[in-house]
Amino acid sequence: MNKSDIATLIHFNFWANDRILTTCERISVDEFTRLHAPDPGWGSLRGILVHTLDTEYGWRSVLQALDEDGVLEADNFADVAALKSRWDTERAAWFDYVTKLSDENINAGYGDDAPNSPKVWQTILHVVTHGIQHRSEAAAILTGYGQSPGELDFDLFFKEKPEFLQDD
Repeated sequence: MNKSDIATLIHFNFWANDRILTTCERISVDEFTRLHAPDPGWGSLRGILVHTLDTEYGWRSVLQALDEDGVLEADNFADVAALKSRWDTERAAWFDYVTKLSDENINAGYGDDAPNSPKVWQTILHVVTHGIQHRSEAAAILTGYGQSPGELDFDLFFKEKPEFLQDD
């Protein structure tokens, strides 16, 4: 894996997050916070999205060997605007992190037991695929509210962001 590939995955991840969050702006706060049955695992649309954000934040903190402020809680985000604001901060942090990576550190382990840990790129891929799972759950809920976010496919990302098709 190389830096360009990782940057593409990170940009795709935040592009897809933006599509979900933009769609969330079209629903009410009640719909955003409403508990769902069957429970998709995080109680509500807000719960799913905060969990997704928390995972992005937590793993970035681990990869950068930073102290994190603890688990992000759904109740700390009263509405979509509050969640979107915090996600904008996380996006900037990820983009900054990726610019500082090299092909060498992407393919190395990390943490106290680096030789026996996953590679940095494997953990980043986990973050992206984790987000795909939870965005699909969020998309299903939004579609149930009559507000489908549309396609979230990687190939659509390339159609909208063709600059990521080019080799560095």
